[in-house]
Amino acid sequence: MRRTMGPAGLPTGVGAPSIGASTMASSWLSAVLAVVLLATPPVGPAWGESVDVAGEITRLRSGLAANAAQQQHCLAGATQPVWTASLAADLKALQARANQAAAGGASAEAQRWRELARKAEALEGQAAVNARTGAELFQSQQIGLDCLERFAGEREALRASLEVAVADPAGYGDSLREVREHGTTRLGQDLVRLQERSRTLSAQWKLAQGDALAGAQSLKAELDDLRRRNTASLESEAARVLADPALRAAEALVATAQAWERERVAAARVEGAPDEAERRKASTDRAESARQARNYWAVAERLLGQRVSNAAPTLGTASPGAGGTP
Repeated sequence: MRRTMGPAGLPTGVGAPSIGASTMASSWLSAVLAVVLLATPPVGPAWGESVDVAGEITRLRSGLAANAAQQQHCLAGATQPVWTASLAADLKALQARANQAAAGGASAEAQRWRELARKAEALEGQAAVNARTGAELFQSQQIGLDCLERFAGEREALRASLEVAVADPAGYGDSLREVREHGTTRLGQDLVRLQERSRTLSAQWKLAQGDALAGAQSLKAELDDLRRRNTASLESEAARVLADPALRAAEALVATAQAWERERVAAARVEGAPDEAERRKASTDRAESARQARNYWAVAERLLGQRVSNAAPTLGTASPGAGGTP
């Protein structure tokens, strides 16, 4: 930062100042400039650097592509046993068809079919050796589900950041500067506030559920704002683990209120049902909505029993480039 210094404080008189006076003036000026520079806050992530949002958008898109490729590679390994079992079944059918054709064809054609049948039998036997048992196939399905879940958190975080970066570049730049300069400090503070808000709302609902939907809408707005303001921080797997209990508790409370609203609507349908068939259907919908509300609320209460740590890690450990982003 530049400052234009006036003559105030400098020695005055006729002619040029003496060497000693010049040295004193220079020292005084340097001290003033040092104080001004120290008092000036840093701008951007590194003392005046601006965030290159276009470059960050490229990074986010590359991260999404790498995430998809890793997931597909994981799924390919998980589904291989299923394809092996399917191949064995197809070869068995081919062998039966070849044997049937060999029995009714001309001598030369029958010989070719018999040869094909022998090859199919050999391949079918080899495929059967490579095929898995039912338990192993079930395990491969579990591996496939694990592949989907393993990369889902990072994919959703990168997609959310990309949406914010494209729609609100300044907002994403602020979020990125925050995580680079202060780590997860703001995220931790926001999570504590969200968790306390969720606890208060859940306690109010135990006394009266009449205004549950309005309270849930307010909580959802607060939840969406937290995600938007901390979108760059949530690209880190460590930050997502930190935020998971509070975010899921709030989501469960929102779902609880929505289920209560569906139950209320179904109860009104029961009262105004024109016939017994509609009344039974409405009663079933009401019972199902009530069951869902109880389950969601139980999940929220369990998650709200977990404490959110407000301690911030070392600066930079939650940076998008430090973890969770390829």
